Order: sequence, then C-alpha cells, then structure tokens
Amino acid sequence: MQLYKTYSGSNFPKTYLVVEKNAMPEKLVPFNILYLFGHMQLVKGSLLPSHLPFSKGGQKRIASEIDGFGFCFYKWPGKILGASLGDVLAVED
Repeated sequence: MQLYKTYSGSNFPKTYLVVEKNAMPEKLVPFNILYLFGHMQLVKGSLLPSHLPFSKGGQKRIASEIDGFGFCFYKWPGKILGASLGDVLAVED
C-alpha cells in the first residue's frame, strides 16, 4: 500500500502538496513552482490514500496524479490542482 505525506505552503493558504512518503519534494517539483508555493511545512506523514481529505473519486485522482508526476497539489476544500498550482497562478482580470 502506497503511503503519502502532505505539506502546506506559506504563500498559498489551504493549498497542499502531496508526495509519496519517501519522496523529497525538492527533487520532484519544478523549482519555480516550489518557490511560488513558499516555505514548506510538513502537515501529515504516513497517510493512506483513504486518509486524503477527499471522497474516493478525489483520492483516486490525487493518487493518479502522483503516479504520473510524482506530486499533486490540492486546495481545501475539494479542489484538485494536479501537478501545477493550476488556476491559482492565473492572472485575475
């Protein structure tokens, strides 16, 4: 069973980075995205997929993003941003 850990970032409140338990985010996430995410703080380690804060469909999507890219961002409550910060980086009109 795959285990995960989550980080919070100082620049995006309620936005979290999820990686596999033994992975180091600095080696997975592109530097420019990690820099924008801000100072990282470990929130929870050794999480089972069922402990990720989403319904089963969301948990599967997070797991598939991590399988594909090595990491995934999500914004609480309930918005999966995937392997980028998604529309968090979009310029507002």
